Amino acid sequence: MRTMGKTLGITAAIVLIAACAPAPPKEMAVRTDPAPVAEDFPDLGEIVEASWVEERMGTSEGRIEAPGPSDLRLSAVVKLRREAVARILDDHKCHAGVPVVPKQLKMLLPPGAAWLSCELPTTTKSRTAFVADGSEQAFLTSTTM
Repeated sequence: MRTMGKTLGITAAIVLIAACAPAPPKEMAVRTDPAPVAEDFPDLGEIVEASWVEERMGTSEGRIEAPGPSDLRLSAVVKLRREAVARILDDHKCHAGVPVVPKQLKMLLPPGAAWLSCELPTTTKSRTAFVADGSEQAFLTSTTM
């Protein structure tokens, strides 16, 4: 009986703490500071311009979530130096692919681009660069693991 009371007390505490977690924003804000993107992709060189969003992954609608680390995905439309795009294509295995782009960034991508998906070395994050040969614009995504 005493163990059951402790279990119920702990369960109640977890539910109360989780209920205090702020609700995730309905619409992700587009940010333009290139520093967080450059931090996730230091091997790409200078990021000339960036528009990016970060979203929390893995929370389902109506689910109560306990506090703790979250998986995050950063999605960014960036302008790189031409030599950086050439280096990505030369140094990494790339194949045809189409990025999954958050709706806030879709209008920033060039229509009809022939994207190449290039897996970048994993750090503490899984990272992919989508580039188009001859273009300075790229779409970058990183996901915590």
